[in-house]
Order: sequence, then C-alpha cells, then structure tokens
Amino acid sequence: MQYLTVLYLISLPFVIGHARWKCPKARDFDAPSGSHISFDNTGNKVGPCGPYSGLKYWGLGGITNLEPGPITFIWEESISHKGSPFRLAILDENEKMVALLLDHIPHWDNSHPNMMNESSYVPYKITVNIPDINCTQCSLQLLYIMTDKTTFCNIENCTYYPENSACSGHTDDTPQCFGAPNSDKCLHPNTCFSNYHSCTDIRINGKLSLKDYYGDEPNNWPYSKLKKNVYRKESANWENGWLLNIPKDFTTPVGICV
Repeated sequence: MQYLTVLYLISLPFVIGHARWKCPKARDFDAPSGSHISFDNTGNKVGPCGPYSGLKYWGLGGITNLEPGPITFIWEESISHKGSPFRLAILDENEKMVALLLDHIPHWDNSHPNMMNESSYVPYKITVNIPDINCTQCSLQLLYIMTDKTTFCNIENCTYYPENSACSGHTDDTPQCFGAPNSDKCLHPNTCFSNYHSCTDIRINGKLSLKDYYGDEPNNWPYSKLKKNVYRKESANWENGWLLNIPKDFTTPVGICV
C-alpha cells in the first residue's frame, strides 16, 4: 500500500491538470442529483462540455443572460500545468464554436492550488467583448490545453481537434504519449491529445442571427496573431487574477462577476 501511494504521488503532477468556470458557474457545478461536484468537474477531458454535454444538460448549472458588449468572466484552476494556455469561445445549441472570444491566453506558472481545497483554487479574470448576436441557447466554453504533456512527448506545436480531444498522442503503433487520457489513436499527427473543457450556459440578447455572424478576436489582443488552434508552451505574469501587460480593455472589471 505504501508503494502504491508513493507511485500515485510521483505520477500525479504529470497526468492531471484541471480548470473550470467560476463565474458564471460551470454547467456541472452540481450533478443532476443536485450534489455539489467539488473537484471532478475541473478535469473534463472529453469535450465539448465534459460528461454533461448535449441539449439534455443545457442549463443544468443555471443560465446567464448577457447583453452585447464587455463583461468580465472568471475561471479557476485546481491543479497547475506550466505553460498550458486557455481559450474562450461561444458554442451554439449544437455545441459547435460560433465565436472565438480569446485564444492563446497564457498560463500563470506561479499558481499553486491545492486540489483538495476549493478555496485555494487559483482564479483567472479577463474581460471579453460579447458579440451582437442573438442566441437563446448558447454556451461559453473554457478550453485548457495541456501543452506540458505534448512537449514532454516531443510535440512542440500541437493542434486541437474538437472531435478528437482525448486520444493517445499518436496515429500509428508507436507507444502512446505519457499522460495521455486513453489508448485511442489520434486521427491526426501532432494532436493536442489531452485537454480540459468546462461550459457555462448563456443567452445573448443581440441583433444578428448566428448564421449571419462572422467575427474573430479583437485586434488589440496581444496574442491574436498566433495561429488558431495550434498551441505550444505559453505563459505570462498574472497579478490578483489579472493578466499583466495587456490593454486595459481586457483588465477593466465589468459586470456580474466583479
């Protein structure tokens, strides 16, 4: 028993790293039974929204009504993975991405949460611009890409594929990558094979229908020139939950979460 415990503690930092929405709260803040999920919902590897994906569970954690314009959101990290970036996106009723809000949000490598203590989870705050769209059944997706695992597996730049978000890291018969979530072969080479997903459900009271909308990250987002859906180790400095050295548009508190 002592040997198994030591082995578990040695391997733990390499195989898990977790995050979830804090405000608005995650769809699976509670289980369908109503019991609070204290830790497991920070580790939803299979997308787009974890085990409670799909219309059946939309609104399980509550629905937030949003108006177009700036608003601050907060997510939290229960286990830190150095260099692992985040992405924020709006999903439609079929849980397909319709708007990329911010990509390549760098990780804070000095975060040190204790996974057994929710009050120690590290908050990340950022202000985004909600597009002028009308969406009665959308979700806000938090994506956390484990590039510490892919680079450990000699994949310097990995690509995120929503349909293949949890796989072995290889497409052939070579050994699977260390820390991969399962032995399912990836559909593409150099896949981001281990990712974490969290969704919070929203309604947006805008003018444009989703089919008429096309938008992208704001031009003043410092990381907007980086290639979409392709990730490597990405980190920066944060203070009091806010990313440093970026335009004030992204660090000015607005809305219900602040």
